[in-house]
Amino acid sequence: MKNNNNAIIIGAGIGGITTGIYLAQQGYNVTIYEKNAYAGGRCGNFIKDGHRFDIGATMMMMPDIYERTYAAIGKSLTEELELYRIDPVYKIKFRRGEELLFSSDLAKLQKQLEAIEPGSYNKFLKYMYESYKSYQLSMKYIIDRNYYRFYDFFNLKNLLLLFKLRAFNNHYKHTCRYFKNELLRVAFTFQNIYVGQNPLEASAIFAMLPFLELTDGVWFPKGGMFKIIENLVSIAKEHNVKIQFNSPVKKIKVDKHKAEGIILENNSFHQADVLISNADLPYIYNELLPASHTVKRINKLDYTCSAFVFHWGIDTVYPQLEQHTVFVSKNYKEDMQTIFHGKLLPAEPSFYLHSPVKSDETAAPKGHDSISVILPVGNINNRKNQDWGMLESLARKAIIKRLSEEGMNDFEKHIKFEVCYTPQTWKTFFNLSRGATFGSLSHNIMQMGYLRPHNNHKTYRNLFFVGGSTHPGSGLPMSLISAKLTSEKIIKHFK
Repeated sequence: MKNNNNAIIIGAGIGGITTGIYLAQQGYNVTIYEKNAYAGGRCGNFIKDGHRFDIGATMMMMPDIYERTYAAIGKSLTEELELYRIDPVYKIKFRRGEELLFSSDLAKLQKQLEAIEPGSYNKFLKYMYESYKSYQLSMKYIIDRNYYRFYDFFNLKNLLLLFKLRAFNNHYKHTCRYFKNELLRVAFTFQNIYVGQNPLEASAIFAMLPFLELTDGVWFPKGGMFKIIENLVSIAKEHNVKIQFNSPVKKIKVDKHKAEGIILENNSFHQADVLISNADLPYIYNELLPASHTVKRINKLDYTCSAFVFHWGIDTVYPQLEQHTVFVSKNYKEDMQTIFHGKLLPAEPSFYLHSPVKSDETAAPKGHDSISVILPVGNINNRKNQDWGMLESLARKAIIKRLSEEGMNDFEKHIKFEVCYTPQTWKTFFNLSRGATFGSLSHNIMQMGYLRPHNNHKTYRNLFFVGGSTHPGSGLPMSLISAKLTSEKIIKHFK
């Protein structure tokens, strides 16, 4: 590494913090500038009247990625965090009174699958085996690697691999090959919402999501998902990584082929030998960098959906709720089209509910709960008639109505307080372009691998990107992989 080792990172999300640790291990002097008063970004939390809420992520998937990350920074995941495996993974509530406990206990799952569709369990095993192969190949050849040249991705071997992975196939139609019952088709595809994808249009590569839930499991740290962030911040400090909070960046100062540093909102300038952005990539190109043709191209890309997220402190606990409960509407297909193409709120929306006290009693006062509901909605599109105040009210009413119909008809009476994050919140508070909650940029096949915005800038050679809007994609595990890949690229560049 050269002597010029001053590294600045914009944003203290999980990707930015982890990148900071990796670079500090290599001798860089690292400073992270974070616009908010806390680290974590969408993986932050807040506490009100003894109730603790995770703002965004509510489950930990792909634990092997976390274990690998902790090993790389000289720590043990299980020694640093107290983790609970959540099983059943979730309860799926369908509209006809039917439900499915998505469980890694195969005997329990077999009984349920066969009751819904006789003969479906053997098809499920085949589905899982195909998903396993897809996951292994995707991780090795597409996800967990850097791309330096066009032909690293576009070659005969990869083209054949993409066909083998059914990357050009539709996930929903792929699932229809295994299950005839519509409930099972929904149960094995709705997970695409995790990455902001339309379950009816996402690539069949995403069949890996239900596979990972049932094999590697879904986990939850005692103290909430923000405990991961707190722990990584502590480790970063051990490596002398400095984090400056309440420090929004106004501009990236550039000169020809180099990013010279950042200018904060208070007009102070901070020089960087290497500059890494953990902020939303489209936001960086649109707001912090000079205008370029790249901006027009990025603005034409496909973006993920947004979401209303309601956080409710309630003075009771509902035993009929699992830690993760998914409520599916009767017009599921039409609703997905309304969200992703109409950019609006379905009349009877599907939603996900998190009840953390089921595994962690510290999330709320005794006998109370800290309920979070994530309700997908179209992202911000100025061409659509989007009255977010009205849509928030409609979303709330729809949730309360559905909970009432599911036997929780006194739910609203038990609400002590409410905090709601809207698409506008995601846009203004978290700088997410179009309020696209799930990592901004979509994961269609034309926005994966080499085709996804790269983790290095083509013109400014010392400017790099990490996080959900660059390679490999969104979600906490992908952001950890992104931190590894971006750090490797930086270290290679400055050798």
